[in-house]
Amino acid sequence: MIFNIIATLVIGSALYSSYKDFRKDSSLLKMAYFTRPMDYLWSFLMVIGVMTTVVTLASVGLPKFMTWSWISMLSSDGTQSGNIMAAPFKSGSVIIIGIFWLLLTLALPYLAKGEEQTFRGLIFGTKRRIITSIKFGLVHMIVGVPLFIALILAVVGYIFSIFYVKAFDKAAKVDPYTANDVAINVSTSVHAKYNFLIITIGSLLAILVTVLS
Repeated sequence: MIFNIIATLVIGSALYSSYKDFRKDSSLLKMAYFTRPMDYLWSFLMVIGVMTTVVTLASVGLPKFMTWSWISMLSSDGTQSGNIMAAPFKSGSVIIIGIFWLLLTLALPYLAKGEEQTFRGLIFGTKRRIITSIKFGLVHMIVGVPLFIALILAVVGYIFSIFYVKAFDKAAKVDPYTANDVAINVSTSVHAKYNFLIITIGSLLAILVTVLS
């Protein structure tokens, strides 16, 4: 019950925040999903890498502290964890899963851009990018992912920073004053497509489980 209330509040807040950003700039949706098609390939490779790593680590066994998340405190045995943003995928309803997939798809570019502005904007140098990427990974523990997944996401964040820096260097040769905005859009494109593929695969798996159960 407590988990469902928290999940509803977090998801509602994220969707509402994205809606406000959409009213300010509806063009971000087109940019995120219908430009830079090669970003889908890079994003897909990252998704495969993350999923393979998660499954491998989970199967070989990890120290208990690596699998901890604050959601563990809500379960009777202390082992439950997961992303509360994905809670509707466990609803057991194909309609709810489909509606949530659509709403999340519309929100993802805005959520991704906010994270890119926070963790990638004007951050250069390998050491600073590693530090901010670790912060990027760990901040996802707020929504309930366990520590080992947060650390995997830190690696993903560093890859996003590579796209940002390369795009910034290229754009700065044309106009240094707009280079940051251009680079943020590039890393946002990769980030949004990565998230889109993750939730789409998750939705399809959830629907498959629902239909077969």
